[in-house]
Amino acid sequence: MNRDWWKVPRERFAVRHDVRVRYNEIDGQGIVFNGNYLIYADIGVTELFRAMGEGQPGAFFAQYGTDIVVVNAELDYHASAELDDMITIAARVARFGRTSFTIHVAVFRGDERMTDMALTYAHVEADRSRATPLPAMFIADVRDFQPDPPEQAAPRN
Repeated sequence: MNRDWWKVPRERFAVRHDVRVRYNEIDGQGIVFNGNYLIYADIGVTELFRAMGEGQPGAFFAQYGTDIVVVNAELDYHASAELDDMITIAARVARFGRTSFTIHVAVFRGDERMTDMALTYAHVEADRSRATPLPAMFIADVRDFQPDPPEQAAPRN
């Protein structure tokens, strides 16, 4: 995957949400346990949909009789967050495919980039039996909402 879009500065993310690191999120080393970054990513995705006025992700797609499922998650760790740090979870849609989209979530402490995560969601029939094209309204809503347009995957032949 092209990682150029992972260089997006903090102010270019569509949504930024502040969270204080809590005791239950740290490990024996006194830093945020690596798996908790996926929880932070989920917060970012939820806040992105909320800010777009879509509510919860599942509820938005239910109106089309469809759903979304995570099919891939990539994480790059750059620095460690610690107990009581104030961190910012930033989220944006980075890429559209025909039946999928990728949300880029980054965690910052001030201006320091802590983590980059890419969550790819497949858009599927409600019974999750097969992938289905993304709704045009969702694509339009994202393009209208965020400052930088997502990449568009090249069509397959």
